Amino acid sequence: MDNIEHMEKVFDNELQKMTKNQLVVLRFMLTRVGKVMTTREIARKTGVVEKQLGGVLSAMSRKRVRGLGLIEPMGRDEEGGLRWMINSKAISVLIAEKRVRVLLMSFR
Repeated sequence: MDNIEHMEKVFDNELQKMTKNQLVVLRFMLTRVGKVMTTREIARKTGVVEKQLGGVLSAMSRKRVRGLGLIEPMGRDEEGGLRWMINSKAISVLIAEKRVRVLLMSFR
């Protein structure tokens, strides 16, 4: 098994454990790779209530793929909330988009 296949398998295992809200947030973050997003912006764009979003983002920040965090905190915004960015070094964005889309369809 090469490195890419191993990375995909580890990522698939983590995806299977995610809640619907985590997958919704991940799908949004995958459309904004390389951009820092505020908690408020993520809540507004995904429809996940800010009170729930804190737990969702916290759980996602603890997810590891090959020792790298799936998302990373990027400091605080002007209102004191955290800012976040997806770690594109931990996953293959194109593969992740496809797999997240399929998993989200299974919730409907």
